[in-house]
This record gives sequence, C-alpha cells and structure tokens, in this order.
Amino acid sequence: MQQLRAGLDFYRPLVPDSYRGWRYPTFADLVLAHGRLYAPAPWPGGPQRPGQCFAAAHALADREGWTYCEGFALLPSSAGPVPYGAVEHAWCLTDEGRVADPALPDGYAALYWGLPLAEAFRAEHRRARGDNAVLTYGTDPFRTQLNEVLRTELPATALVPLHPAAPPIR
Repeated sequence: MQQLRAGLDFYRPLVPDSYRGWRYPTFADLVLAHGRLYAPAPWPGGPQRPGQCFAAAHALADREGWTYCEGFALLPSSAGPVPYGAVEHAWCLTDEGRVADPALPDGYAALYWGLPLAEAFRAEHRRARGDNAVLTYGTDPFRTQLNEVLRTELPATALVPLHPAAPPIR
C-alpha cells in the first residue's frame, strides 16, 4: 500500500497553481481521500479490451449490472529500482465485491485503489462530460477533469456502500 500511495503522491508536484486551493487538487488526492483498496481477482470470462479500460468497464457494468470503479491500478514498473507504478484505470466490482478487470490480463495488477461509483452519479457525469472517463483524464490527457468534484467535494451519494462480501486485502 505504501508503494501505491507513493505513486499517487507523485502527481502532487504536477498540479497547476490555479488548482492548489481546490479540495482535491488532483484525481490522486480524491482517491487518497475516498478510495478503497481491492485485491486482484481472476477475470470471470469473455474477451478483454487492453488499452480501453474506461469504455470496457462501462460496457461490463451496463451489461452485468456491476459497479463501475475509477482509480489506480498498481502495476509492475520497468523503472529500475521502483517495483510498481500507479496508473489511472477503470474496472468493475462483481455482485460479490470482487474485481472484474475487462482490460488488464490476469495477474498484471498487484492492487486496485479506487472509487466505486453509484450508478446515478456515473451516468450523470459520464453524460455531462461526454467521455468514458468519469473523474479522471482517461485516454485524453488534455481533457479537463471533472473540476466541480475536485474543486468542492465528492457528493455523499457518489459512492456505493462498502460491499459486505468483499474479499479482504492481504
């Protein structure tokens, strides 16, 4: 977990001066404040869509009725002594509270840290934004984040309650 936190803290110096007074100057700050940890789980089946995590996670959530999550995946790093790196990512939670990642191959992510979005919040903000990424940059690094949430606060109704059957993090 310390490695993931260090990866997310990496974003802090990149914040434009105009964002420094915001409640969450970066998406990473939002995840640090409200995110939940999830252990990887075997892919439950079907074709995966590498490189299309946001669209694939929405499609899976819509098809299966599962919870869409946005946050970070802790992945192996090729940066010398740094064993892991945190990347913005989207995945789903099954009805049992297990990760279902429609984009990354099994065993690739060591840990997930993110926000399980309530269906109404996801639909409203996806539509308003016109993009598959609800809270983060997604595939377009020049797209503005969902600034209202970062500037003010994550609404109490934005996240689903903790899943009682979610597997523990080891």
